[in-house]
Amino acid sequence: MDSLSHLVRMLSPSGRVDLHCHLAGTWAADQPAAPPGHVPYHVILGGRMRVRIGRRVEEFEAGDVLIFPQGSHHVLESVDLPADAAPPDGGGERHFNGVVTEIRSEGEGVLLDMLCGVFVMRETGSSLLRSLPEVIHIRSGERAALRALIGMMRSESVEPKPGGSAVIDELSTALFTLLLRHLISTGQLSGNVLALLADARMSRVVEAVLAQPAQSWTVGSLAAHAHVSRATFARRFTELGGMPPLEWVTTVRMELAARLLLREGLSANQVAERCGYASEAAFGRVFKKHYRSGPGAYRRKLQHAQEPSAPA
Repeated sequence: MDSLSHLVRMLSPSGRVDLHCHLAGTWAADQPAAPPGHVPYHVILGGRMRVRIGRRVEEFEAGDVLIFPQGSHHVLESVDLPADAAPPDGGGERHFNGVVTEIRSEGEGVLLDMLCGVFVMRETGSSLLRSLPEVIHIRSGERAALRALIGMMRSESVEPKPGGSAVIDELSTALFTLLLRHLISTGQLSGNVLALLADARMSRVVEAVLAQPAQSWTVGSLAAHAHVSRATFARRFTELGGMPPLEWVTTVRMELAARLLLREGLSANQVAERCGYASEAAFGRVFKKHYRSGPGAYRRKLQHAQEPSAPA
C-alpha cells in the first residue's frame, strides 16, 4: 500500500454532499465554524461568488474547489453584493430531491451553481490535518480525474437515481483522496505530512512508519530509509513536516491507538502492544498526554458521544 493510501486510511474520511445551490440575484450565506474533525468544502460548478474569511475577501469561479481544513468560519456571497451592504435575509427556497437539498433563489446577475459538503474525519485523523492552511483553493479544470469526478457528483445530485445518496457520498469520499493527491503533486504546501509525501526521500520514511508504526523507530533508522545523514534527515523532516520526526511517529501511533480502541474494541494492553509500547503504563502516559484523558476514559467519552439521543 502506498503512503497516500496509508494516510487516507489513518484519516478515515467520510465525505458527503449536503447542498446543491442555484443562487442568483443578491445573496449571502454565513458558514459557522465546523466541529472538530469536520472539513467543509465547496465545489463551484458554474458562475462566480465571493468568500470572506476574516478580513480577506476573494472571488472564485466555475471549476474552483475550496476546502477548509480547520473548519473556519466564512461567508459566501454574490459578487454583486455591495461591500457595505447588510447580508440579505433568507437563503432561497429549499427542496430535498431525494439525494441532496437543493437551494434556489431568483434574481438578476450571475447564477451560481455549487455543491457544498463536508469531509468528516470520524474519531481520529484531524490532528494530521491540523497544520494545513485555513483555506485551500484548487482548480479542478487542471486535473482530468478531478474534473470527471465532480461531473459525476453533479449528475447524481441533479438527476436522482436509485442508490443516489450512497453513490454521491462515496464520490465525495473519493474526492477527498484526489484533492490530497493534487496537493502533494503540486508541492504547494509546507509544514505538514502532505509536504513530506511530496519529497521523494521523506515519502519513503512516511510509508515505512505508516506500514509499521509499532517498530522501534529512531532518528537513525528513519534517516536510513531516506538514505541521508541523521542531521540532514532531522533538519529536512522538521522543515517540511512542521514537527520533529519522532514526534510525528508518536502522532501516528496515537491516531492508530484511538482507532483500535474505538473501532476494534481492543483492550489498552492489546493496543499498547500493537502501537509499539513495552507496557500498558508507558502507553497510557503517552496517550493521556496526547488526548488529555486515559484510553478507557477516551473510549467511554467517544462511545457516549456516538450514542443516539433518546426521543423527546
